[in-house]
Amino acid sequence: MQEKPETISKFMVPFSDYPSINHKSTLEQAVNLMYQMAGERGYRWLVVLDDNDNIKGFLTLRNVFEAINSLAPKAAGWLGLFNYSRPGFFYWEGVQLIKDTPLDKCIRPLVDVKVMETDHPSKAAEIILNRRITIVPVANEQGQIVGIIRPVDLLPFIQGLFANAPWV
Repeated sequence: MQEKPETISKFMVPFSDYPSINHKSTLEQAVNLMYQMAGERGYRWLVVLDDNDNIKGFLTLRNVFEAINSLAPKAAGWLGLFNYSRPGFFYWEGVQLIKDTPLDKCIRPLVDVKVMETDHPSKAAEIILNRRITIVPVANEQGQIVGIIRPVDLLPFIQGLFANAPWV
């Protein structure tokens, strides 16, 4: 009897389990949620939703650093952010500006690619490599996003390939 091939659904993170936030939220709200989810589940990204709960994009930890970096000159630069010996009006005004930045200005837009939950895991691996992305939406047969797959989610698949490789 032939074994059924593995599918992405076995390795993906269900969309309902993944942390999400509205695109009108602030960078501070997103960082607080990322901090909480990193501790609880190890997630370092957020799904950013539009007002109709459709995926608008992703907010990665890198996006957070890039947003701070682009706004830091207004807060006396990165060093100014961490120099508590000279916090003045412009310092606090700059930090407030960064905290209040809407996520629309920080997110990585949704890529125009997805995989189906019934696809073989190697398809997700190829997309991750060829498109140089780390988050791929997973859709069901109706085209609805039902999950997310990341390189770390494919690690058990790769380990299984190595474990089941024939000796030569």
